[in-house]
Amino acid sequence: MGNDADRRLARVAESTDGYIDLAMARAAGLTESQINRRRLNDWTSVHAGVFRLPGVPPTWRGEVRAACWAGGDGAVASHRCAAVFYEAPGRQHGLVEIATPRWERAVRAGIVVHEQRRLPERDITEVDGIPIVTPELLVIQLAWLKPRISYVEAVIHALRRKRLITYESTHQTFVRHARRGYRGIPAVRAALKLWDPSQRPTESEKETLLLQVLRAHGLPDPVIQFEVLDKNGLFVARTEFAITNWKITIDYDSMQEHLDEFQIARDNRRRNRIMGAGYWPVVARIGDLRSGGHQLVEEILEIVRQNSQPA
Repeated sequence: MGNDADRRLARVAESTDGYIDLAMARAAGLTESQINRRRLNDWTSVHAGVFRLPGVPPTWRGEVRAACWAGGDGAVASHRCAAVFYEAPGRQHGLVEIATPRWERAVRAGIVVHEQRRLPERDITEVDGIPIVTPELLVIQLAWLKPRISYVEAVIHALRRKRLITYESTHQTFVRHARRGYRGIPAVRAALKLWDPSQRPTESEKETLLLQVLRAHGLPDPVIQFEVLDKNGLFVARTEFAITNWKITIDYDSMQEHLDEFQIARDNRRRNRIMGAGYWPVVARIGDLRSGGHQLVEEILEIVRQNSQPA
């Protein structure tokens, strides 16, 4: 019976990264004495009542799954750990971080446990059977770790790019949790005020930073992912930003110093087409973001001054 039960358990464990708990072993048909022998001789103990089968190497996903099992009913992957699943800013690969109503086990290195009230079902989802906070709640949790408006906005843009959240769903989650004492609530509230649902999200973290640089210097909020059209209404180019009142387009270019002659020629043609449609193209580079964008903003304002002078 033992061999058949072991095979059944191994088949089940194929979908759980090779990690098991006692309930799974019993459901597979192992007796208590068989379980005790395997606990002593074969299985690797991960947490009390949670094990890794023989020959299975430890994995980050398996460790997250095991920690959620060990945390009991209501335990979920959260904060920087959940951010890895969503590929959001603040993610920390290799870190196991969970939220659970109660943790009675010893905490090992590499595990962060947040003891908190049980989360409602609507704040929990699953990824490959691993319970995880929803992306809307993740916004609030990451704001608790870094309560800065710019950081929260970067998280929101990243999740919007993947179409994981909407303004409505994020605002509803915020309202439900706003009174629970999260340290990042003011930053989330401010980021929601900056969120224009009619605007497209930025397409990278660098573009989000560029948007924040423009705002920090008091420039008008640009249109994100702006389509330049010619006088006949035909498509010319799509630019990352445009200050439409000033007829200025802004693109971020991280590869400017590594372009070949063909790419340079293509960029020049694109620039000429944008100018032919009546816009002034401006290019932002990594140095502009690192320095706070002073030179970039001065370049933009100089274009505005020149265009405001009488011909």
